[in-house]
Amino acid sequence: MFNLAQEAESGKGGIMVMAIERWRGFIRAWRDYPFPEGAVIGGNYTIEALLGEGSYGLTYLTRNPEDGTPLALKQSRPSKKAVGRAMLARESAILRVMEHPNIPACRDYFEYKGSNWLVTDYIAGKTLEDLIFDEQFVYGERECLATTLKLMERVAHVHSRGYVHLDLRIPNVILQNEDLYLIDFGLAAKIGEADTAQQPQKGKRKGKDMPERRPPEIASDLYDVGQLMLFMLYSGYHPQQGKAERTWREELELSPGMLQMLSRLLGEQEAYTDTAVFIREARELYKSLLR
Repeated sequence: MFNLAQEAESGKGGIMVMAIERWRGFIRAWRDYPFPEGAVIGGNYTIEALLGEGSYGLTYLTRNPEDGTPLALKQSRPSKKAVGRAMLARESAILRVMEHPNIPACRDYFEYKGSNWLVTDYIAGKTLEDLIFDEQFVYGERECLATTLKLMERVAHVHSRGYVHLDLRIPNVILQNEDLYLIDFGLAAKIGEADTAQQPQKGKRKGKDMPERRPPEIASDLYDVGQLMLFMLYSGYHPQQGKAERTWREELELSPGMLQMLSRLLGEQEAYTDTAVFIREARELYKSLLR
């Protein structure tokens, strides 16, 4: 009778485990293969293109069957089973609470072919990631703060509704001319709630694609904002060849006010825990840089 433990001791078990993991990866990829263009989902939504893939969902471009307005159609990953469905259900509920012109609204939510499906506004434009890496846009301190203050108006609204976003990254911030949109609430949570949607069952290991999450606290969002600001500020940085990698404090030439603000956002000094306090200080720093 095959005994995996004995095989492992004999040196064969490691090969067997690797083969099993490869097979599981193949099955996951097969289950999560995107629907093709032209597929009709739920009898109403025709897929026009795949917009992107995340750990727990796939997002497509579709249109409102009544007026042709572009919409985003998000599918829970089949391989994530109940966890993926639960997360999309929660995202749908959170978006219904947001009610903000710069946050995509939930337009529909349904089940189809073993997945949950969320229909939201489609926001066209360039993400901060596009602008930094594709357009080579350079953010100085003033530009960084101006963009951050726009973002924080949206983030403060999320916090005022009792939630944290928990995924404030450059791909989730879209700029459309002078306007800014905050998207992808797939990891959002109620402030202070015990999050069980992504927790592994007792005795089971957390997979590589299920990292430990920061707690659903305002400080977690503000930490992400600090990281996002660093991405913007590094857009003008050119590393010197042959020099050892240094800390952001050493590599970036920043004003004392910006250094202190980032240190607090990143928890290197007394961390911000109040959204309004951070916004007030960011505005003051921005005004000082205009003089």
